Amino acid sequence: MAQVRGVLVGVIAAAIVPALVSCHGTEATYTIGGNISGTNGPVVLRLNGANDLAVSGDGNFTFTQKLVKDDLFNVQVANPTGRCTVQNGAGTVAQSNVKDVSISCAAYATTPAGLIQIVIRSANVDGSHVIPAVTTAASAIGGIIADPTDKDASGNVAIVGGLVLSGLTQAPTDVSIFQAPQGNPGGNGLAILHLLLTADGATAVLRPDERLSTSALAALFAGELYFNVSTPAHPNGEIRGAIELQGGVGASAPALDNSQVVPPTATSAFGAGVLMVDRATRRLVISYIAHTVAGATSAAINTTGGKALAFANLQDNFDGLGTSLATPVAGSVLPSLSDFDNSLLYFNVTSAAFPNGEIRGNISPLQ
Repeated sequence: MAQVRGVLVGVIAAAIVPALVSCHGTEATYTIGGNISGTNGPVVLRLNGANDLAVSGDGNFTFTQKLVKDDLFNVQVANPTGRCTVQNGAGTVAQSNVKDVSISCAAYATTPAGLIQIVIRSANVDGSHVIPAVTTAASAIGGIIADPTDKDASGNVAIVGGLVLSGLTQAPTDVSIFQAPQGNPGGNGLAILHLLLTADGATAVLRPDERLSTSALAALFAGELYFNVSTPAHPNGEIRGAIELQGGVGASAPALDNSQVVPPTATSAFGAGVLMVDRATRRLVISYIAHTVAGATSAAINTTGGKALAFANLQDNFDGLGTSLATPVAGSVLPSLSDFDNSLLYFNVTSAAFPNGEIRGNISPLQ
C-alpha cells in the first residue's frame, strides 16, 4: 500500500505542476491579435517595441510572440506612409488570448500641404540602429508632436518633443533629429533639428519655437526622420531610432496661461506643456513645461484632487532666450491613465506670488 500511495502521490504531483504553471501564467501561452482596416499596402505592426509583424493588407492578425498572464502588451504601427490609430492596443494579459486590438488606417489626403491632423510619432532608440551598429547598454525613448495647423509664412509647422536617455556612460555631445536620404530610411543623413540637453542630463527637448520644414514633414511621413545621440566614444552616434511608431502612446500639448487658473491670476506669463505617455506601462515617453514664469517655485501635473506628479527639475533660461523649463524625474510614471483620458489632468506652474498656480493648462488627449 505504501508503494501504491507513493506512486499516486507522484502521479498527482506530476498532474498538478503543469496546472499550476498554466494557472499562474509562467509559460508563454497567450497571443495578441485583432483586426486592421483601411490599409493601402503592406503595414508593419510592432508588439512591445519589437516582434515585428508584416501584414499585406486589411484583415485579422496575430503576433507570433506569445506572452504570459499579467504581461503588459503594447501594439504600435510602424507605418509612416499613412495615419493609423490603435484601439484596445495596450493593457495587461489576462488568462486568455487578446483578440480585440483594432487598428484603423487611412492615407493622408495630401502630404503635407493640406494636412490638418496632429501628427504623433514615437521612437525607441538604441545602438542596433546605428550604422554600423554599436554595442551599448544605452537606450532612449522619445517622440514628437507636429501641428500642421500651426504654420508660419513659409509653411513650416510647429513641432515639440524630445528624448529621455538612460544607460549612457558618457555625457552626450549631440542629440538631434536627423533626416535620412530620400527613399532610404535606414541610411545615414544630416542633422536638421538640435535638441537641448536639460539640467538633469537625461532629458533632451526641442526648442519651444522649433519648426519642421515642409520637406522634413514629408520625410517624417516616409519614416526618414530619426533621433541620433552622439557621445565622445561614438561621434557619429551611439544610439539611434526612427521616429515612426503610431499608436500605443497618449499625447497632449496644451498652452498654459493665467486664464485657466481658478480664479484667474494677474500675470502676463505663459507656457506650453508636452506629455507623451506609454499606454501599457504609464511611463512618460517625454514630458516638460516650457514657460516664462519669473522665479517659478514648482511645477507639476495636477488632478482635480491635488498634485499627481511633481516636476523635480526647474531650470531658468534653458534656451538662452529667457524660457524656463520644468521636467519630471527621468523614468517617471503617470499615476492614472483614466484621469488622462478623461481630461482630469492639468499642467501647473507656481511662484511665490501665486503659490497655488500662476499659469496652468488643461491636458486633453490628442487623437
